[in-house]
Amino acid sequence: MDENKNTNDIMDQVQDTVPDSIHPLLDYLLKNGKMIAGIIGAIIVLAAGYSYMQYSKQSAMQQAEAKMGAIMIQYTGTEQAQRLEAFQPEAPEEMQSAIELALAKAYMDASEFEKAANAWKKIADKGGAISSVATLGQAKSLILGDKPAEAVNLLQKLKAKVGENYKATINRLLASAAVMSGKYQLAIQAYQALMSNNPSERMYYENRVVELKSKL
Repeated sequence: MDENKNTNDIMDQVQDTVPDSIHPLLDYLLKNGKMIAGIIGAIIVLAAGYSYMQYSKQSAMQQAEAKMGAIMIQYTGTEQAQRLEAFQPEAPEEMQSAIELALAKAYMDASEFEKAANAWKKIADKGGAISSVATLGQAKSLILGDKPAEAVNLLQKLKAKVGENYKATINRLLASAAVMSGKYQLAIQAYQALMSNNPSERMYYENRVVELKSKL
């Protein structure tokens, strides 16, 4: 009984020393101390769980990067492509774009040009900064895969879309694809465009133009 009285006296003294405006808050804290402690404990547990999840995610990412790095170093061509294909489903979402680029290159190195063209197209269709570069890769794969007419159509659309960007690369590929598909006038135009932008190679392009004009 005396103990309860002493406790109440202490509480009264605490309340007497604080402004009236704080009394409701003090009352609440005193009456609900256990509940508040429980909430704080739950927040700490959640924070710890989040930190563990972040650590686990970071660790998984590092392991995936190491695995992909090993594939890129240890294997080439067809075997590299096969191992990347097997690795892709288990890789983190953040690595998918890098894997798609690696696959496109691996297919080209393995002379699997149809797969390479499809891989580059998949990348290009996503848009973004690398879209035009991926379209050039697709066109190159079509040329190497003996589908020059498709490459011509793709490059002409890209040329109209990007303007001066990648102009020289587009014209080189376009000239090659046009020659292969028998579109000599289009090839001549591409070589003539290259002449003005590449003085050091002008003689070569002039010879190609003369050669192609003889076939018209």
